[in-house]
Amino acid sequence: MVEADSRALPDGWRAVCINARVTEGDSGATDVCKFEVGLPLRNGQQGDIPLMEARWLSAELANQAAQWVLAAARPGEMIAVHCIQFRRRYERLLKDEIAGARVSECRTPGIETVRFDTPMDSRR
Repeated sequence: MVEADSRALPDGWRAVCINARVTEGDSGATDVCKFEVGLPLRNGQQGDIPLMEARWLSAELANQAAQWVLAAARPGEMIAVHCIQFRRRYERLLKDEIAGARVSECRTPGIETVRFDTPMDSRR
């Protein structure tokens, strides 16, 4: 987390790297989607963004994005394509709710990694 240090908005930053296993139901093929979610601590539209609000909204919108991508998925599509579609959809939804939000590849050194249904030693 980067502490807020000015009144310029957006300001401050919190981010987490997510590793989420995705399994294709018919084939059992599996892959790990890795993405970073970054949110400002404060922005001009909402002012200060409390941690619990940021967590709840991020989770809710991730679920919406996943449902959208999976509902549109066709049998046999590569899981990597679903991961890309998910990141793009999730970022659009998140930016609509929190100005300055970002969804990208995991690239910020030293941030926490949260795993969903992945082994702790996953290097994929």
